[in-house]
Amino acid sequence: MKLFARPFLLLLMLTAPLLSAEPFLTVVRSLEQLPPEQRQPVIEKYLNTIRIAPIIENDSILHFVLYGAADSVSVIGDLQRWNLADPMTKLPCGLYSLFYRTYIVPPDARLDYLFIINGAERTDPQNPNITPSGFGPHSEVRMPRFVPTPYLHVRPEVPRGTIDSLAPLYTLISPLRRYVIPTRPIKVYRPAGYDTMQALPAVYVHDGLEALDYMRMNTMLDNMIADGKLQPLIAVFIPPVDREREYLTTSLDRFILYTVREVVGMIDAVYRTDRAPHRRAVIGISAGAHAALYMALTRPDVFLNTGAQSSAVTPQLRLATEQAAARAILPPQFKLYLDCGKYDLQGTAPFGGSYDFLQSHREYSDLLSSLRIPHYYKEATDGHQWASWRERVPGMLTYFFGGR
Repeated sequence: MKLFARPFLLLLMLTAPLLSAEPFLTVVRSLEQLPPEQRQPVIEKYLNTIRIAPIIENDSILHFVLYGAADSVSVIGDLQRWNLADPMTKLPCGLYSLFYRTYIVPPDARLDYLFIINGAERTDPQNPNITPSGFGPHSEVRMPRFVPTPYLHVRPEVPRGTIDSLAPLYTLISPLRRYVIPTRPIKVYRPAGYDTMQALPAVYVHDGLEALDYMRMNTMLDNMIADGKLQPLIAVFIPPVDREREYLTTSLDRFILYTVREVVGMIDAVYRTDRAPHRRAVIGISAGAHAALYMALTRPDVFLNTGAQSSAVTPQLRLATEQAAARAILPPQFKLYLDCGKYDLQGTAPFGGSYDFLQSHREYSDLLSSLRIPHYYKEATDGHQWASWRERVPGMLTYFFGGR
C-alpha cells in the first residue's frame, strides 16, 4: 500500500505547521469542482505549503488528513473515546486520494489517535509526533493553547537521582496460607544528594515500570526537585503481576497486605524515609488508580495521601469510601487527588452494561463531597493515555509534597 505520492512530503517531518492562505475546506471545495485527474497537482501544492498534519485552523478547527493510495481510512482515538472509528471522507485525486475528517475541539486539547488504513491500525504517516501507550505508539495532536509540563525532558544541568532494583519476598497471608502474593521487580528512586538527607516522604506508584517508561517520572522528579517545586522524596515503582485481579477484583485485599507488609516495610527498613502516614502517598492510573484509592481509604494508618488518574470507579470502591466516612477513620491530614479526561473512555463493557469514565468521576467527586471527604478534582481536555496523565502528575505531587 502506497501512502505518499511525492518525495516533497518529507517536508511533513517539520514540527511546526505553516499557515495556509486558504482554509482547508475551501481547498476541498475547489478540488471538488475539478475533474479527478486534475486534482493531484492542486492538493500536492497545498500539502507542500502547510507541511504537516493534522491541520489546525483558528485554534479549534482540527482536520485529520491523509493523502495516498488506500481504499478506506478511518480515525480512532481520544475524540472517539477509543470506541467506534469515524470514517474519513475520500476524495480521489488522480492516482491517489485525499482522506479527511474535520472536528471542532477545545483549543487547549491534547489528543492521541490512530488511522485505520484498509482495516489496519497505524500511526499517522504524515505526523512526526508520537506518544507511548500500553497498546503501542499513538500519533499525537496538540492544539495551540495546550501548555505542556516543562519537567519531562532531561536537563544537563540538573543532578540526577538513582534508580535501585529490589525484589521483596512473597507474602503468605494467614490463615489462608494457600494464597501467595508473588514477588516482583520493584524500582526505587533516590533523589540526588540522598546520602545527606533524612526523613524523606515516599510515593508508591502502581503500574510502576510503565510510569518510569511512559511518564519519564524519574526525570520529572529530578527537574521538580531541582526547581524547588517538590520536596526531595523516595519513589517506589511497583508493577502488577496479575493486574485486573490485584487492582480491581479477587486479589485486591491480598495485594494491599503485600504492599503494606512487604513493600512499605522493606522501604522503611532500607531507606531514610519518614514513617508517618501523612508523609506517604500511593498513586495510580486507571485500574491502578482504583487500587491506590482503595488502599488509602482502607489503610489510612499507612497512607494519608492518594492520587487517582482516570480511575475505575467500582461499587467496591464506593462502599469503601462510604465506610471510611461512616467510621470517621480519615484524619484532617488526608489528601485525595482525582483527575479525569474530558475525552476519557466510554463504551460498552465486554460482559454487558456500559462505562463512562468522565461521568463516573463526576459522580464519585459528588459522593466524596456529600460525605465531607475533602479532595481535589480536575477535568482535563485529553483522554485515557499515559501522555495525558504525565502532564498532570506534577500538579498531583505538589499537592502532596510541594517544595518549601
